[in-house]
Order: sequence, then C-alpha cells, then structure tokens
Amino acid sequence: MEQLKQALTSAPVLILPDPERDYVIEADASHQAVGAVLMQDLGNGLQPIAYLKKKLHRAELNYPIHDKEALAIIITFKTWRCYLEGRKTTVYTDHCSLEYLKTQPTLSRQQVWWIDFLETHFHYSIVYKPGHRNKADALSRPAHVAAIQIEGMNPLLKGLFTHGYTIDPEISLAEKRHLLQWDSDIAYRKGSTKIWVPNYPPLCQLLLEEYHDVLYRGHFGSNKTLAGMAKHYYLAHLANDVHKFITSCDTCQRMKSSKQKKAGLLQPLPVPEQPWQVVSLDFITGLPPTTSGHDAILVVIDKFSKMGHFIPTHTTSRTKETAQLFVCDIISQHGIPTTLISDRDPKFTSKFWKELMSLLGTKLAMSSAYHPQTDGQTERLNQIVEQLLRAAYKDEISKWDLHLPVLEFAYNKILMSLLDRPTWKIHNAFHVQLLKPYRDPNTVFTGRRPSPPPPVLVSDETENGIETVLPHRRRRNGIVELLIRWKGYDPSKIPG
Repeated sequence: MEQLKQALTSAPVLILPDPERDYVIEADASHQAVGAVLMQDLGNGLQPIAYLKKKLHRAELNYPIHDKEALAIIITFKTWRCYLEGRKTTVYTDHCSLEYLKTQPTLSRQQVWWIDFLETHFHYSIVYKPGHRNKADALSRPAHVAAIQIEGMNPLLKGLFTHGYTIDPEISLAEKRHLLQWDSDIAYRKGSTKIWVPNYPPLCQLLLEEYHDVLYRGHFGSNKTLAGMAKHYYLAHLANDVHKFITSCDTCQRMKSSKQKKAGLLQPLPVPEQPWQVVSLDFITGLPPTTSGHDAILVVIDKFSKMGHFIPTHTTSRTKETAQLFVCDIISQHGIPTTLISDRDPKFTSKFWKELMSLLGTKLAMSSAYHPQTDGQTERLNQIVEQLLRAAYKDEISKWDLHLPVLEFAYNKILMSLLDRPTWKIHNAFHVQLLKPYRDPNTVFTGRRPSPPPPVLVSDETENGIETVLPHRRRRNGIVELLIRWKGYDPSKIPG
C-alpha cells in the first residue's frame, strides 16, 4: 500500500512524449466502454503518456465483441493521431483474433474502412496480450459493473422467475435469436449481467413494489424507477407497466405536488364593431396545379360578417404578389382593415409585408407557432373550401380555379346559424332589400293624428314651419301680437 501511495503521489505521474521514440498502446473493450493507455519507454521501462476511456454509443453497444475490440483500437488512433502519425506503434490487445485482422478471408464493410484508415495513416502492429495483464482492462470497465455483488436470490422470487420463463412466449423467441444465457435456471441477457424479466404479471408487480413502494426507494417517478431496475434487470416490456404502476400509486397521488402547468384564461379575439374591420387570411396549399398554373388559394374572411373571398394563387408567389392580390381583391372592395390576423407564414412575417401594413395603418396579429386554433375560423373555412372543391369539381381538377367565384358565392349566401340573413347582406354597402316597409298610422289606428314635423334649422337656429296667421291684436304699449297656426301641429298645441 505504501508503494502504491508513493507511486500515485510522485511526480511526474505522466511523462511527456518523445516524438523520436516509438509508442506502445494497450487497448481493451467491454460491453459498455473502451479504454486505452498510451506509453513510451524512455529508459526506465514503459511509462504512461495518456489515458483514454470512452462510453460506447447506442449502436456500438450492439457490436460483436470482435468489432468492439477493433473499435477500441480505432478510437485510440483517432484520439492520439497527433502523436502516432509517422512513428511506429505497437498495439497490445487481449483479443487474439485481431492479430489476423488484415489476413481475414472475409471482412465487413466497416472492417474494411477501419483497415484502410490504419494502413493509410499509421505504421503499426497488433500483438496479443492476455486480459489480466492489460492495463486498459480496468479503464474499459465502468465502476458500477465492477461493484456488482452476486447475492443469493430469494426462493420465492426465483420461483416466480422460473414459472414466468415457462409461460412467456418471448423467451423461446429470444433463445432462437441467441439473446439469452442461462445460469441456475435464471436467464441473463447475453453478454450482460442483467437478468431477463419474463412477462409474468405477479413477478412484475413484485419487482415494481420492491423498486418503488419500499421506504428506501423514495417513491420516485417512472424514469428514476426504470433506471434503478435497468441496472440489474433487462426490461423488454416493463416501460408501460412502470408508468401505469406509478401513475396509479395512491401515495404518490396524495403526497406529491402537481407539476402540471395551471390552465390559463382563454383569451378570445374581440368581436369587431363593423364589417371588414378585422380580417383574417390563410393559404390552402397542396392543390393540384391548374392549366393556369394555380396550386393554392388565398382565403380571406371578415371576422364580423363571416364573408369570405377565395383568391387563386401560387405556392411560389412572393410577398409583393400576395400584397397585390390583397389590395386589388380586398382593399379595393371593402377598404383598409384595422386588424389583420394570420399565421406565421414567411410572406406575412417579411419586412415588406410589415412595412406595407404599417403604412396602411393596419395592425398585424399573428398566431403563436404551432397553434392554428388561434385563427380557428379561417382554418374551418379552409376545410369547407376543400370539401366544396372535392364534391363539386372532382372531374375537373385542372380547372378548379375557374369555378372559385361560384364556390365563393355559394358559401357567402349560406344562412349562418346565428344570423337571420346571408353574409352577403351584411356589407358596407346599402341594400334595398334591407329596408323595412312603412306602416301608415291611419291603417292601424283610424283617425290617429300624424306626428308633428321636427323643427328646421335656419341660420343656426331651429324654427317651426308656419301654416297660416290667424287674427292679431295690439297691446297698450303698441306691440302687435299674432296668432299663428304651426304646420303639422294640432291647433290646441303650441310648440315650445
């Protein structure tokens, strides 16, 4: 022990490399990681220059042991390439077949690439060295693997495993694929120390209770419970069972605080005060190209009257072309809207579009990303337009753009469920059909006097019309008083 302390605390622990001398590498691989030691002999025997330890990726974990040992050498040469190029290097490995890597009769495509990489850049030789003498053996073994202690299995638990293996059909399939290795009637994942858990509900429940419900397990969530079990068991089917078991745990539901974000207050869009004040627009894309080259529709809808316009366009159209369509087909007919609702299409987020709307005095209101329900009204109208196109013009798919005006009229004349008139009547123009008939008071109540007319404005003063002047009189002070009958008034009433 004293010699070990002295060796670990004496400087230098690592030596500086001498570029004029040859290098020695000891490399090794385990099921989960690779390790290597770079050394040189400067006259005092082999001394370490650098250590290497690297965990294998998910795909590399599935390599056969021969390829894992070869991968350890490849990773070593890639990592220390700055030292090894141009110098002779001796590689020690505990996998004896690698000595004959270059003379194998058949090679995989990956092995061919590895050999080409080594032969092109390095002058090397591979020498077999037993594993117990390989310094890199410890580096390639994760600490938790070395610390595993084999304990005697409870007879009840072992009985559940044994019975589970007999009724689980996946076990026979795993044996045919050579995925299992047996020890004392217990199946292990081949090449691993993990016990294969059969799909047997009583056994699964017992393991889940052991790894979740007991006091020292802490009632952790699904991920931590799975991670704890995965250290010792191969869980081919338990992920869903773990999630169901923990989400239904009475203690967790009662004692743990909720991590779910509280639902916010829904903020609906304000109702406009008049037609074509708030307008929303969106594109319908992916349509079959027509003979005119149109393959998209610009859908514009008024949030007040629900009136819509369907404008044929191109998916490749630029922002200026879209702006021209909007001005010619919408603004020219209905005026400039105060608010424009849209998604975050690049055309609507461009600098040109924002500058144009700013000059027009129109406020842009865009939906948040991946939330089309912000403008659900337009999204629903898009579905209606697509349904109308499929139903009416399925035999003329190359001319659907010519029929859009007819579809637009068909949609706009539909009676809305909340309105007593079609949308084309709720418009910023005056429709004669909206006039109510005049009812003569005498036809309802015979002899009813007509209402007096309102006073007229003359020289900024209100005056009533004079029908006739009745007899007059002169007062003592010489002032003449006239009795006047006002036009439209009852003789007994005098307007104030």
